[in-house]
Amino acid sequence: MKKIIAFIWIVILLTMVSGCAEHFKRFSQRISEYRKENLLQSYLQTGKEFENKGKLAEAYKQYKLAITVSPQNKEAVKGIDRLEKELLKWAEKYYREGMKFHNQGKYPLARRKFLTALKFWPDHSRALKMLTPRKHVKYKKYIEHIVKPGESLSTIAMIYYGDYSKFGIIAEYNNIADASLTHAGQKIIVPEIQGVPFLTEKQAIKTEELKEELEEPVDEELKEELEEPVDEELKKELEEPVDEELKKETEEPVDEVKIYRDQGVEFFNEMKYQEAIAEFNKVINVNPDDAITIEHLGRSHFQFAMGLFDKKDYLKAKKEFEVSLQYNKNCPTCREYIKRSEETYMGIHYKMGVAHFGKEQLIKAIMEWELVMSIDSNYKEVANNIKKAKILLKRLEEIKKSQKAN
Repeated sequence: MKKIIAFIWIVILLTMVSGCAEHFKRFSQRISEYRKENLLQSYLQTGKEFENKGKLAEAYKQYKLAITVSPQNKEAVKGIDRLEKELLKWAEKYYREGMKFHNQGKYPLARRKFLTALKFWPDHSRALKMLTPRKHVKYKKYIEHIVKPGESLSTIAMIYYGDYSKFGIIAEYNNIADASLTHAGQKIIVPEIQGVPFLTEKQAIKTEELKEELEEPVDEELKEELEEPVDEELKKELEEPVDEELKKETEEPVDEVKIYRDQGVEFFNEMKYQEAIAEFNKVINVNPDDAITIEHLGRSHFQFAMGLFDKKDYLKAKKEFEVSLQYNKNCPTCREYIKRSEETYMGIHYKMGVAHFGKEQLIKAIMEWELVMSIDSNYKEVANNIKKAKILLKRLEEIKKSQKAN
């Protein structure tokens, strides 16, 4: 009897302990959920406050933190979507301003704009690329030039390279921070560019030992500048006295044509031909006679067409080769591939029509042969085949009608 009582007490104790453990587990879960909810609301509230103060980058970070707590939270998701569009818009604006200054050879001003673009959107690849340290270029030959009154680095680049846009190479080689700040009497070293012969007498060309090509160290200053909050940087800009000359330069329109063209060339070099075509078309909309863009458009359409041809998308390939020919009239390869695309396309669909006809699938046969007709109505017996198929189809329909009537 004592053993039975003892056993009963053990069972009661175990039940109590088990019940307490389950209760404790539920209690812990409630506390965890409560803490998560508080953390979520804290992130959302802080994000709203930052956004109301115009501190968009900080607000964006808070909304991103909020979705780590609750990935499906609608308020956080909407906040991220809204701020991403705004931040990207501002990053692109500062990038374009930076490119304008860079194209003018005003490198410190350009750097400042690129930095601001990255503070709005750290993954802005084009702004980051403009700030990424590059390797020193090897030069062997050079020319010493004394700047004459009225000359700029652009005109000097034109004299020796035949290309105004290469002034940046001269500026970089001579450690000139602002390419517009040259003066008469200044000694400039014009380095040789591989594959670009000097447009001057050979007697003027001098030689030197190759400079060692070294990778520049990581720019710690750039790292520190990017870590500063974007809003403080903008505040500083607004509080600084306005430089009238700078104000005039900033008010000048951004050279969007060059930006689009350069971006198109970059896409082309990366073999992203559709993206390149989109950028070059933006240039053509503004300047239909831009020679560099016209040349690259022809090449981009051709390479895109070759990709389509390899994928056996012959009709689209034909159209792209035709567009390429519009931009480059002297392109025998374009004409050859237009013909090959047509013949291959027609050959495939003609054979498919014959196969359908043999199976008495007359409608399908007619559809295939009509595709051939749309390119060449005199191709083989396609016209007669369509005529025969339509006659047979009509007879079959008449037979069916008479059978139904009977």
